[in-house]
Amino acid sequence: MEKDTDVKKIMAEERWNKRNARAYERFIKVTPSGDEQFWEDAIVNTPINKNAVILDLGTGTGFLARIILKNGFNVLGLDLSKNMLAVAKKKAPETFLVRGDAENIPLKDSSVDLIVSRWVLWTLPHPWEALEEIVRVLKPDGRVILCDGDSKNTPKSAVIFGTIRSFFKDILIGWRLPTWKRVYRKLDPHLPRWDYEQISEKLRDLGVEQIKVVHDINKRNGLLHKHIFHSEWEQFIVFFSNKR
Repeated sequence: MEKDTDVKKIMAEERWNKRNARAYERFIKVTPSGDEQFWEDAIVNTPINKNAVILDLGTGTGFLARIILKNGFNVLGLDLSKNMLAVAKKKAPETFLVRGDAENIPLKDSSVDLIVSRWVLWTLPHPWEALEEIVRVLKPDGRVILCDGDSKNTPKSAVIFGTIRSFFKDILIGWRLPTWKRVYRKLDPHLPRWDYEQISEKLRDLGVEQIKVVHDINKRNGLLHKHIFHSEWEQFIVFFSNKR
């Protein structure tokens, strides 16, 4: 059985090696504009000032960091993978980038105004620890926008179609063979993949009261986007503030 430290090392160095980090950025380039617009609207409509401390937790290649910078804010990007951070450094050079663990955020208590996170919790062996850390570093009245997904109720037919679609996307967009999926044979037994109900319950246990969940933001209007980008995962966004 893999140790937690081994699981994180596999995720950081094997799952997100140089080839996969570059492939991830290629997928970012063809992300439907609706995704970027959703995040831009969510960030701009958050009541924070231009001097706010914003943490992009699990920044990857800097997709959210670029949106934040575009709107005149400063941003701190935290990620466990040095390969992802290397790409982010090129694509979002004004971001203050730190290599670190979402389950052990290297920041002081009550030091962040806004935390954004996109597809990170499901990659963690202890998502509850990440939520504890998020609440710890968040300032009083601080805000969080957290995106993740749930695949537990996905029909078998959707899984099969998704596998086929993913194969062609990897080759045509990612310029790679889908051999990276083999890594999850090691990782899957250690990833709880919490759904929005588990996340919300943990937040309530931590004293968070104002929680809002938005579902299905990944539905596409265009036929091409529907067939290429639609995920068999149910994507959800959890909004919450640190008001107690």
